[in-house]
Amino acid sequence: MIPAVAGERLLVVGFGNPLMADDGFGSAVVDSLRRKALPRSVSVAAVPDILHLPAVWQGQPEVWMIDAVERGAPPGTLHLLDHDEVMRLRAHGWSTHHLDFGSGLQWLLHANQNLRAVRFMLWGAEPARVSTGQGLSRQVVAAVNSAAKEIRFLADRRAANGAEEMSSMAP
Repeated sequence: MIPAVAGERLLVVGFGNPLMADDGFGSAVVDSLRRKALPRSVSVAAVPDILHLPAVWQGQPEVWMIDAVERGAPPGTLHLLDHDEVMRLRAHGWSTHHLDFGSGLQWLLHANQNLRAVRFMLWGAEPARVSTGQGLSRQVVAAVNSAAKEIRFLADRRAANGAEEMSSMAP
């Protein structure tokens, strides 16, 4: 886990299309996160795909991403990739989008040098189906609940650690 730095901001962004069944995983997690207050240092956004990240990124040094991913695991399997694993993603047909996640992220890092300093994490859920139609499969609904709970816990813990660091710096 990445330790909090006092006063550091965090962006949590969900990718996907809720009109394409389980591809709506990222949006569903964001919706769940928005139902309860998050620490003030946390911003939450939902966008269609990785190429829309610059539209919601406001210089946060840390970005936690959420997306439906196809890695050959059983539907609903939750994948958590730390920064180093995210940086190693390459064109593998990994994402459910036309431009795979790894290629899209590498393109963005090349085009926007400010994003190169960002620390990334990725929560991905293995979809049961990606086709026209609203509604997540029961396996992905369970993954939404697990991912939202874990993200909320880590964001709260991160904020508490930042507050502790700030109070220890007080005269």
